[in-house]
Amino acid sequence: MSSSRVLSRLLGVAGLAALSMTAFSFSVDGTKWPGGTAQLHIGMPGTAPSGQTWSLALRRAAQQWTQHTPFRFQVVDAYRDPCQGYRASSGAASFPAGAGDEVNGVDFASSVCGNEFGTNVLAVTLVYSQDNQLGASDITEADIVFNRNARFDIYDGPLDYGRGTDLTRVALHELGHVIGLGHEPTARAIMRASIGNLDTLQPDDIAGATTLYQGYTRCPVTQLDFGRTTGSLVAGDCTVQQLVGGGSDNSLTDAYQFELAQDARVTFSMRSATLDSVLVLLDENSRVIEIDDDGGAGCDSRIERLLRAGRYAVLANTLTSATEQTSCGRTSGPYQLSARYDTDSLVEVRRPTSLKSGRSEARFFGGVTIDGGRTFSNQVAPSQSFEIRGRINVDPAHQGRSGFVVIAAILEDNQILLRGSDGIFRPWQAGGESLPVAVRPSLGATESLTLLPATIAAQLGITDASIRFLMGYGLDDDPEELYFHDEPVNLLVGP
Repeated sequence: MSSSRVLSRLLGVAGLAALSMTAFSFSVDGTKWPGGTAQLHIGMPGTAPSGQTWSLALRRAAQQWTQHTPFRFQVVDAYRDPCQGYRASSGAASFPAGAGDEVNGVDFASSVCGNEFGTNVLAVTLVYSQDNQLGASDITEADIVFNRNARFDIYDGPLDYGRGTDLTRVALHELGHVIGLGHEPTARAIMRASIGNLDTLQPDDIAGATTLYQGYTRCPVTQLDFGRTTGSLVAGDCTVQQLVGGGSDNSLTDAYQFELAQDARVTFSMRSATLDSVLVLLDENSRVIEIDDDGGAGCDSRIERLLRAGRYAVLANTLTSATEQTSCGRTSGPYQLSARYDTDSLVEVRRPTSLKSGRSEARFFGGVTIDGGRTFSNQVAPSQSFEIRGRINVDPAHQGRSGFVVIAAILEDNQILLRGSDGIFRPWQAGGESLPVAVRPSLGATESLTLLPATIAAQLGITDASIRFLMGYGLDDDPEELYFHDEPVNLLVGP
């Protein structure tokens, strides 16, 4: 294991009076499990005096964290020795030496893997973590050792020292350390340093876990359509430190979310004349897939990656504000973010909708091709001949009925053009004349369309452009309703 640090977590015996607090004051530093999930071996042998198994108490404690917070425990019934890979240490901290075994185990023991428990200590959680790329740390292993010399039982309600200490609430506390929470010094919480009458997670505990594991949605999130987006990083924007719930990276960031309906190769480019640009690609659970600083032309950033179908996020980022000025520019300012995909079939465009909020099972597909439909993208060079194709999978309830198809193009200044039956796009304004109809078919199961026939942008004097295309259909017996998609088929023209 690479350079790591062991964090000790102690739970004392002395009780505390309940406090009435309205503000959350949980203790977190950004150290957490990547992806917001961890596997926990709960097969600790033995049965409590109450007749319940210790492993059942662990399962119930893990379920509370899973049910009430964004974190997910994957419990495994098998046993794993929490001291596997550790040995006694003579260090000043008096905690075990060794690197563990990269498996999360739980058990009773008479010592903390060779070192003595402190006075009145019921349990210790050993947490290994490694520095990550976002200024915080990733937990790689966490093991819980319960003090065999203490008396435990399993019960609800106030503490009953005549019966012993309730193991479930101790496990709740220690599992909080497992997921990355520190001790809470003041608020009413399971994560208080001393055990008390609380036997369930409190709002403060839940807020702490949410801070750690809410992921990129802790920042304002913009839906990203494949195409071109402009933005600016300015003081007051979200920071990476806020996004990950701690750590040292206070660089500004804008968060964009996107979905892929199918596997595709994606390319993101962040360009700025004044900003030192950084791109960060995350999966749905905020795990870092790739970070790039200067992978584009000059000081621009660029990420190219084959991604599976699913939900992702990309961060338009810069360097930490402590840098202020680099050879590539400042750590705030405007930028342009371009998103490209490449795939071997038409891409499904999502967010189906309608003019009258009607429900439909229609699906829409589109893409730009330069090779007659063998591959599809959303970006072309000015000199390339291309066409834009579309397909509508018509709602089964609408198939075989007389209808019409509408095709729209939206320019960068948001001017709307609608294609007529002659194939020509003309300006259109909402509230004006009726929608021009591009095609008037008897609707089949699928309607294959050419949104834009073979074109060379340079021949039209276009060398840089971003145009959004939409397609939809309606029924002749309900001409004011139109079923279409809100996610556009984008065309980027540029180098």
